Amino acid sequence: MLLLDLDGVVVLELEPPLVTAPELILLHQDIGKDLDALGLPVVILTHRSRREAEQIVGVARLAPRRLAGVLAAEDLFFAGLRNTPVQMLKRGLRKDLILSLLERRFGVDRSRTAFIDDRIDNLRDLLAAGLGLAIHAPSILPAESEFVVTFDFADAVAAVRDWDQATPRQDIISLAPRQLAAPLWQRTGLSTASHRRHAFNAARRVGRVVRQAFAGRPT
Repeated sequence: MLLLDLDGVVVLELEPPLVTAPELILLHQDIGKDLDALGLPVVILTHRSRREAEQIVGVARLAPRRLAGVLAAEDLFFAGLRNTPVQMLKRGLRKDLILSLLERRFGVDRSRTAFIDDRIDNLRDLLAAGLGLAIHAPSILPAESEFVVTFDFADAVAAVRDWDQATPRQDIISLAPRQLAAPLWQRTGLSTASHRRHAFNAARRVGRVVRQAFAGRPT
């Protein structure tokens, strides 16, 4: 099974002055074809709320018959509440909270699961918890430049194909960076900026502030 993050892997949300108003752009023109050819079930795993994630998936041109599910921040929260509530309160909504739920829901062992994410900390957590393959996607959004740094999705597909699933990798595969200039941006006309005020997202921000306050207290 292949897990996909959204931000920095499938889309980026641009802000002014790069665009006149906040807008999501798609990073890979042929991602649907590449996923279809790979032939694995695909599950979206994101820190975004479910409402945001489903909106993004709706415009992302993924391969519909390969998309097995979407696991969002709410799923991470309830998985942590069920399995390790104390750790969740200390560490926040870390993505390794979801592995047991993934195995139950989709019937695929974590050692036979690959994940593409742009955050090294997520990948390290998941590898330590038994993930089979971790792929790091470069993602840089310069403040005032008309290009973004991303990667070639075909390289990620090749890494998954070359993976020996009988031997989980303990290192992280880093994909080569690729510059994507403004004329090649695939505009969606969609922004999720309004969801930042959603009650669930607001509660997460409060929780983050509380954790940071306690982490800064002298012992």
